[in-house]
Amino acid sequence: NNWFMPKEYIEFDISKWVLEQCDGDTELQRAGQELMAFQERNLLPLLNFMYYLVETMKKHNIVWGVGRGSSVSSFVLYKIGINRINPIYYSLDFSEFLR
Repeated sequence: NNWFMPKEYIEFDISKWVLEQCDGDTELQRAGQELMAFQERNLLPLLNFMYYLVETMKKHNIVWGVGRGSSVSSFVLYKIGINRINPIYYSLDFSEFLR
């Protein structure tokens, strides 16, 4: 593992956390599909780092944007806090992000 972040974030179960943040079946289904896609591509450590990044930016009052490009089509990134645009609300297709 070459991710520069504290051990607690490396060992953090991001999939479980994201699913716990979901409200209702639609969100659970979308998050589950996306998490499987991230896992198939061995990108769960990236999600852990994104969670660490958001927590660090909050802690230090660092401002970041609402989202950019195809990343706003990811509901998981929305739940983590990277994006502030809910792709379910706008019917954005997650496959746009992983092209």
